[in-house]
Amino acid sequence: MDSVFIIVDMVNDFLRPEGKLSFPKGAEAIPPIARLKAAFRAAGVPVVYDNDAHPKDSKEFETWPPHCLMGSWGARIVDELAAAPGDIIFHKDSLTFFYNGSAEKLLRGLGATHLYVAGVATEYCVKGCVLDALDRGFAVTVIGDAIAGVDLKPGDTDQALTAMGQAGASFATTEEVLEKLGR
Repeated sequence: MDSVFIIVDMVNDFLRPEGKLSFPKGAEAIPPIARLKAAFRAAGVPVVYDNDAHPKDSKEFETWPPHCLMGSWGARIVDELAAAPGDIIFHKDSLTFFYNGSAEKLLRGLGATHLYVAGVATEYCVKGCVLDALDRGFAVTVIGDAIAGVDLKPGDTDQALTAMGQAGASFATTEEVLEKLGR
């Protein structure tokens, strides 16, 4: 299989109202990702969760308030998208899935050349994952209606989408991907 479906940071601290860095638009990505996850599994495409999980002394907390502490409720995948047997959960202490080389080794070991990416937040971890994947020679399809941005500054999400497109990412909708998978 040359494709892998990557689900970025669909965790309680970002998606639940009581989460440490919750943002309302994030939860809107849950239903399309649930549909995609089921279709990719049915098609035999590996599902990889790219999850924030920080130690208490994370350098990221110099910029962001503490969130997604390893082993905490906040770092857990939301129930609607729970991992199934065979899914891979990759924990990261960084904005990017590719921060230490392990993710690339994992994906290459799975035979991946094409990544489908969905999740949150568009202008942070999704963008980091996509740009780093492209830099490493992967083809990347961003599923545009299965991502959500924070927009701390108006236009941040649009700028991230532009940057990903200019770097070579392609974009598709959930329906287009489901059709391609024959679902």
